[in-house]
Formats: sequence, C-alpha cells, structure tokens
Amino acid sequence: MIPPAAGRADPPAALPLGALLVGTLALAAGAAALATRPAVLASAAPTPAFLALTHAVTLGYVALLFAGTLQQLLSVLLVTRLAWPRLGTVTLPALAAGSAAVVGGFARGFEPGLLAAGGTLVTLALGATALQAVRTLAGASRRDAAARGLVAAAAYLALTAALGFLLATAPHLPPLARLLGYPVGLHLAVGLYGAFLLGIAAAGQRLLAMFALAKRTHAVRLRTLTGLVHAAIVAELLTAFAHVPLHGVATGLLAAAGALQLWEVTALLRVRLRRRLEPPVQRYLLAHAFLPLAGVLALTGHRPGAGIDLLLGFVVLAVSGMQVKIASFLTWQGRYAARGGAARAPLLRDMLLPGLEPLTTVGLGAGAAAAALAASLRSEPWANAAAVLLAIGAWAQLIQTLAIVFGRHASRAGRAAGSAVPKEHA
Repeated sequence: MIPPAAGRADPPAALPLGALLVGTLALAAGAAALATRPAVLASAAPTPAFLALTHAVTLGYVALLFAGTLQQLLSVLLVTRLAWPRLGTVTLPALAAGSAAVVGGFARGFEPGLLAAGGTLVTLALGATALQAVRTLAGASRRDAAARGLVAAAAYLALTAALGFLLATAPHLPPLARLLGYPVGLHLAVGLYGAFLLGIAAAGQRLLAMFALAKRTHAVRLRTLTGLVHAAIVAELLTAFAHVPLHGVATGLLAAAGALQLWEVTALLRVRLRRRLEPPVQRYLLAHAFLPLAGVLALTGHRPGAGIDLLLGFVVLAVSGMQVKIASFLTWQGRYAARGGAARAPLLRDMLLPGLEPLTTVGLGAGAAAAALAASLRSEPWANAAAVLLAIGAWAQLIQTLAIVFGRHASRAGRAAGSAVPKEHA
C-alpha cells in the first residue's frame, strides 16, 4: 500500500508515490498509442498525434514526476520544511487532469476547449509548484547550487507551460499572435534545457552522489551550468521578442551546458565508493550518452531527430532511472523504516524485480535511438522498431513501479538465512 502521511507539518507521503504511478502509467499509455501509429515519428511536420504523444511524455510523465518528487526532494536538499506542505494535494491532481486534457485536445485535432481547459490547469498547477519551491528556498538557511538549480528548473517548467498555453491560444486571438508571434523555439529551449536539463543536473548531482556513495564534487560546475542555461534562455527571449539574432549564441551556450553535465557526472563517478552500480543508476548514466548524439544530429541538420534524442534518450532515460530509486526509497521509508534490522527489512535493491531492469533500459534506450533515426531519415521501418522497443521499455517500467509500491518484499539476506535453517527448525 502507499504509505500514509508522515505528519501534520509534512506533505502526505502518498503524493510523490501517486505522482510516480500516474506518470509512469501515462508513459506506458503513450507508448501503447505510439505502437498503433508509429509513422508519426517519420512525419515531415508535427501532426496532432505527434504533439499528443509528445505532451504525454513531457507533461504526463516528466512534469508530473518532477512536481511530485519536488514535494519530498526539495525539503531534503534545503534541510527545511516544505512551504505550504498540503499544496500538492491540489496541484498534482490538477496537473494530471490538465495534462490529460492537453493530450486529448491535440489527439482530437487541436480541440480548443480541451486545450484551453488543460492548458489553464497545467499552467496554474506548475505556477503554484514553482511558487512553493521559491518560498521554500527563501525560508531555508542552506541554499547550495543543487537546491537553487532545482528551484530554477521548477520556475522554467512553469514558464514552459505558460508559453505552451500562449502558443495554443495565439491562433484563435490574432492580436495576441501579432504581439507575441509564435515563439516555438523559445518554448522548446525553456522546456528541454531550462526545466529538464537543469532539473536533471541539479537533482542528479545529489542523487547520484547518494546512490553511488560518491564524495561531493566542486559545485562550480553546477553553478556554471546553471548560469549557461540562464544566459541561453535570455538569448532565446531576446531573439523571440526583441528580434535580436542570437540563435547561434543560445545553441553554443546550451552545448557548453551539456558538456559540463557530462563532466560533472564523470567527476562524481571518479570519487564514488560503490564500485558496482545498480541497474537503475546505470540507466541514468547511459542517458548521458544521448547528449553528444543530439549535438551530432543538430550539427548535421537533423534538428527533429536531435529533439527526439534529447527528450526520449536523455530526459526519459535519466528520469526513469532515478524514478526507480526514488520510488524504492519512498516506499521503504513508509513501510520498512520503523522495523530496523531485527525485522530483516529489505534493502532498496531487494524491492526490484531484477529481470525487468534490462527490458526497461534496452527498450527505452534502443527505442529512443531508433526514434531519433526515424525522425532524421524519415524512415517508417525505424519508426516501427522504435514503437515496439519503447512500448517494451515503458511497460516494463510501469510493472516495476507497481511491484515496488504494492509488492511484498523480502530481504535477500533474510531469505538466505532462512534457507540455511535446518528443516526441523524452520
């Protein structure tokens, strides 16, 4: 069962786990829908079906997991109480419902009512989540680079939603379109880099250090990465609204930010104490191989393929790896923390179905690579392969998450000890 609330001053423990479950279900449903129409990956232009699937991933999966995890992770990073701890009971259901409406609005051919309702809910929910993060940061005495980066990522996620709402509204309001134009590039940059890259870099620095038992590295790399992302977003804002030609500047800044993230991960691995990393952590690390691949695709003129590579390869693979560890940790805290060693509580790794991890990693990783190739080459065979692989990976991830949250877990050490007891004493 999902663990109950920890206390009146804390957010209900069911919130982040519920967000993880609903988000993973959205990813699996999106992959199943893609399997029925894989040709959308090879389309020359974004179709309504393609936009629906994209938002199932960005809003239904990544944004919901980010907002849910923030209810626990932010207070841990800042060593303080979360501001407005019950806010998530409103914002997370609103975000889930709004995401479903946005996806449905695109799937039904730009249905304006659904897009308007969904966009409003998503924008308000993520805006409130960002305000909660800022308020928590303002009241904390400890404000390191990881925490500040995570709060900035929450703000960029809210800005991404607001920009998306404007993009969906502009065709129906000509004065708004004349005033703002159609800043699609800004929307993508703020979402992919400001929200997702920065969020993964900030949270990953602390989580990777914890799960790999790595010593803390110099914060200068994360601070510099954060500054580069800020500068790139400012350049995109000037390009979109002031018509300053800074496209090359933003691209260079974001490429440098990606290189710094690779450097930071490599530095953490060099000082780790745990030599053998668990499969979900390996998947998080594998995601970083898609950063240079996206650069190659972008430099060779395959920008759609580069975007898919970043979203499905880097973002989804990294998030899915950390999701398993976070779900295990939160479930363990709720169900086993009070038992102690006497009750032979399981370790985090005992809560996994080990056979599913290779399926998830191979399915999502190879599927992302095939999807990027399908978009770059306009190849339906690659699109078909991508759809099958992504469905395998996404559904394996869903089954794993369900097993972690609802399964019955036993300590491997306990099982080994039990098997060593003579039958007459068992």
